[in-house]
Amino acid sequence: MVNVCSAYFETKDGVRLHYLEAGVGPTLIILPGWTQPASSFQAQLEGLSGEFHCLALDFRGHGNSERPSYGYRLSRLTEDLREFLDHCEVEDATLLGHSAGCAIIWNFVDLFGEGRVHAHIFADQMIARIKMPGWSDTQCRRYGATVTGAEAIDQAATLAGPNGEEMLRQFLSSEFTPSFPKAEIEKIVAGSLAVPRDYAAKLMLSISYSDYRDVLPRIRRPTLCITGAASPLGAEAMPWIASQIPHARLSVIGAAEGGSHFMYLENPEAFNAEVRNFLTEVY
Repeated sequence: MVNVCSAYFETKDGVRLHYLEAGVGPTLIILPGWTQPASSFQAQLEGLSGEFHCLALDFRGHGNSERPSYGYRLSRLTEDLREFLDHCEVEDATLLGHSAGCAIIWNFVDLFGEGRVHAHIFADQMIARIKMPGWSDTQCRRYGATVTGAEAIDQAATLAGPNGEEMLRQFLSSEFTPSFPKAEIEKIVAGSLAVPRDYAAKLMLSISYSDYRDVLPRIRRPTLCITGAASPLGAEAMPWIASQIPHARLSVIGAAEGGSHFMYLENPEAFNAEVRNFLTEVY
């Protein structure tokens, strides 16, 4: 039985953040996506902790962390990550981001460089969500850009409004393959709803307006990009991201194997195997 420990630390702006920890060995920092709790990575904490020191962070407002009224933007969450590394005295970590967790890593690299990073794992995130004037359809597919600025604002307003819960349920349900049990999706929805919807809306806009295309060519650490064949990002986004990072490798989990946006939940064995094989090579 794997011993997964629960702990807290306080950020410099006075917010108590929760994290989960298991295992010994090279450090793997797991950063969940938008509104998702660290506990959703239970299968990774259990499955990878035999070889690695696994840490999964609940961002502010998420999971079991405090829910202050401020700081729901990528810049503050990136600083929370930096302070988390300081708290854990980590100087050589692999950063694994799922969905918006990737954006936080890209922002971290942009602001602080890769001096404390051993390797990166990026799991299914667009590099730019908002379609800009002048971008071709091909560019939008490669970047994962699917909405206009006005549509992003409307989505955030709906999320924060009286119909927000139903919007969130539909949004998350679309990110699983049809074979994934509906009862399990409801658990994911419940975890997501723990984030106050007006805070979630602010963070959604911050993520939507980010564009890290210029960061990718500057990444020098070993990198694994993981996507699913049935990902709502489409077939081109993660392959394009991998092509922009020097020497990055790409892994695609098949649709029949649970390869959609939440592939780490639908097929944790396949996801963990990809992570384990990559880390075994780079350490």
